[in-house]
Amino acid sequence: MTQAIVIVVFLGLLYLAVRIAWFVVRTAFRIVVRGSGTAIGHMEKANADLAVRAAQAQADAGKVVPNRRRWALALGDILLLRNGLRCDSDTLALDVPAEQRQRLAKQVLREMNMAADLPERDIATQMQAALVGWVGGLGRTHANFYEQLAAEGQVRDALAFDCARTAFLVRCIALLGWVPESQAWLVLFLNAQRAQDSFESWEDFGHAYARARLHWLRISSQDGPASSRATLEVQEHLQNTQGNWLTLPWKRYRIFDPQPVTLAPAASA
Repeated sequence: MTQAIVIVVFLGLLYLAVRIAWFVVRTAFRIVVRGSGTAIGHMEKANADLAVRAAQAQADAGKVVPNRRRWALALGDILLLRNGLRCDSDTLALDVPAEQRQRLAKQVLREMNMAADLPERDIATQMQAALVGWVGGLGRTHANFYEQLAAEGQVRDALAFDCARTAFLVRCIALLGWVPESQAWLVLFLNAQRAQDSFESWEDFGHAYARARLHWLRISSQDGPASSRATLEVQEHLQNTQGNWLTLPWKRYRIFDPQPVTLAPAASA
């Protein structure tokens, strides 16, 4: 009887020892796996940061061939991407599906404060007139939007917002065939030059735009989840190694960069 009790106790202790050993091994394994996952996450982030720095270094080193048209269009990248349009082109003509083209036309007419049923010929006339006076602002904005930003000392934020909005609207107006491309490019280049003159980098410009966008949403009573969208969009675009904001240097080349003229020696009499 005593021997049987001893055997039972021994087996119980053995079982308990096995359970403890299994618990220790399982816990150690989980710690190793979690540690590996964390390490991998840190490595991926480090690689992403390295890629961003490499793209910036390449742009800053002047290895990117100047593309002033693409630079001018890149000011509207956030809005182009938000509306499902390409931003990897330096041409105004894009192959857009008919349904998307119709939606875009309605949106642009609304932004330009024009009637949705305006005849095509009248649209072209009014759009061309709007581009002539573009520096005074394109289309409709919330009442006193720019004045409110200026009163709060956010003049540069207002300017960034207007530069992005101008680039987007003019690009779309030309895409829809409502203005001659030559007129559109003139406005786009002038808009790009004022952006270069007013901001120090794509990051400076992008964050200023995001702050103004937040104000725009607030006075539109849309300061819910959408209020942080522009900030996230800007951050993502600033880290996109294939995006314009990393591959196109901010001031490596000027939009309007007059070259010195060498005068020929005067002919002798």
